[in-house]
Amino acid sequence: MAYRSLEPVTWRVRAIAGGGRTVADTRRALLLLRGDAPPAYAFPEADVDAAAVAGDAWRGVDDAPGYVLLADAAIEGILEEDEPLLGHPRDPYHRADAIASSRRVRVELAGAVLAESTRPLALFETGAPTRFYLAQADVRLDLLEPSATVTTSPYLGRAVWFSARIAGELHEDIAWTYRFPIAQMPRLAGLLAFRDELVRELSPP
Repeated sequence: MAYRSLEPVTWRVRAIAGGGRTVADTRRALLLLRGDAPPAYAFPEADVDAAAVAGDAWRGVDDAPGYVLLADAAIEGILEEDEPLLGHPRDPYHRADAIASSRRVRVELAGAVLAESTRPLALFETGAPTRFYLAQADVRLDLLEPSATVTTSPYLGRAVWFSARIAGELHEDIAWTYRFPIAQMPRLAGLLAFRDELVRELSPP
């Protein structure tokens, strides 16, 4: 596989397998930036417990002799220092900035206004359209109901989703919130965002 870059990191990285066993522990990890694939950590082979990992669960890394990449199926989690990683490692060239805004936005679906706000939190994230996170007071919560869908973003956190019921019709998975965002994005906690096609930015009054 061709890598966009191999970045040395200065923090401790550990790979945890079933039962909480540490199968790799290093302060010499490389962060593999892999084009369209999610970033991943490569471990020095000397820092991997070979007896705890099957031989087919790792493979060498092009352009990094002595380093191995562990298969996702071989591990249950990654720790950066003592903090569990959510999903895959973060790309240092990927930004997510949450900025207070006075833009006027409205969310409409099936003829109903689900939300309207002049105080959104605007999220500017690399490779994604601007998204607006709205205070619950600006949202018709009576039209929303919890969904079973849960998604994760290493840049934002774990999101729970909502569907909307309008005139008896259920519109599935149209909004989400990060109840517990990652520590770097505390301002998102409890705010609601909606699918891009439902959000319209209005002209200033």
